[in-house]
Amino acid sequence: MDAAKLKEDVQQATRSFQDNLAQGIGRAQEKMEDTLRRTADQTQGMFASMNDEFGSFVRESPLIALGGAFAVGYVIAKMARAFK
Repeated sequence: MDAAKLKEDVQQATRSFQDNLAQGIGRAQEKMEDTLRRTADQTQGMFASMNDEFGSFVRESPLIALGGAFAVGYVIAKMARAFK
């Protein structure tokens, strides 16, 4: 084998490796995007459901909701003062 042929073979192998690597990275990126998109859709649905349930609870029991909000605020204020 002469040096020119060897150089050409190495360059071709390098291009082939780069192409395969780029395709593999592209597939991994697509799979990750799909997974993130599905997870984001599920999370959005979960938050929408929680928002609907919380809204229904507040409409049905406004005094309990107001008392709960006050209690949570009080506890957070106490914790904030404790960590100063």
